[in-house]
Amino acid sequence: MASELQLVLVGELPGPAWWRSTVDLLDHLEARWSRFHPDSDISRLNVATGHPVQVDPTTITLLTTMTDAWHATEQRFDPCILRALLAAGYHSSIDDPGRVTLVAPGVVALAGQHDGHVSGSPTLDHIEIDPDSCTVRLPAGLSIDAGGIGKGLAADLAVANALRSGAEGALVSIGGDLSMAGRPPDGGWIVAIEQPEPERGTLGSIDVPGGGVATSSTRSRRWQRLGRARHHVIDPWTGEPSTTDLSSVTVFARSGWLAEAHATAAILAGSSQVVEYLDRHELSGLAVADDDLVLATDDLAELRSEPASASMTGAAR
Repeated sequence: MASELQLVLVGELPGPAWWRSTVDLLDHLEARWSRFHPDSDISRLNVATGHPVQVDPTTITLLTTMTDAWHATEQRFDPCILRALLAAGYHSSIDDPGRVTLVAPGVVALAGQHDGHVSGSPTLDHIEIDPDSCTVRLPAGLSIDAGGIGKGLAADLAVANALRSGAEGALVSIGGDLSMAGRPPDGGWIVAIEQPEPERGTLGSIDVPGGGVATSSTRSRRWQRLGRARHHVIDPWTGEPSTTDLSSVTVFARSGWLAEAHATAAILAGSSQVVEYLDRHELSGLAVADDDLVLATDDLAELRSEPASASMTGAAR
């Protein structure tokens, strides 16, 4: 997933099998969900031009989770922006340029229209899923990208696998997006929140009771196209990289996938609406604006209106 993996497990566990099965699961999920693997379920769906495709059961879970996230975020999080990502220049994996995205004929041309989701175009609600036969049909013209929600959901599934394997508590971090459950280590699940530029250190640390933590940032996954800096945070309503004035948003939620979805939606809200968005969804979170101002929900009020160079501590609700 072009990310560093970290596992923290609590308890006395017999032998290496407890961590090996979790890593094997994550390898399996990447092979099924990555748009940079030509034989992944996602790639095969994206080139199927409206025909049904047999997929792994975990891909059924991914697609239903995507749809839930789309609705939970007022359709601000949208995994159907692959065409816009391609039009912006994000064709290949950041860690292996030889791995590229496969799409059906005509998809790139459609992306060039930058039409977002215009009236009448297919959405996640039009995906046909048969869980009994594990077949999925994407409507013609719709393409999907697991993106960040794939990392969040993969972390959730990996934590559940570790607990089934005998761990008393487990935390999985994929590229800094986390899921955790069960008994925490001594001192609790203490999560350090990086600044938008990681080389500048951390904003502080948060005591998290469990669930998921995710950060969306316009400072990562960046590239140049036609002399302009581009990033991967696409506004689904314009089909273009977002013009948000936020550099990053970190969200605490009941699961990794939900934190991922809301972090993407919240960064699109901009500095004037980000806290209101988080409050409306009863989430803890903090945002860093382009001018380094830190905005936060009331439970993290000690972080509010401080420069991003400060070091603070707090506890998520």
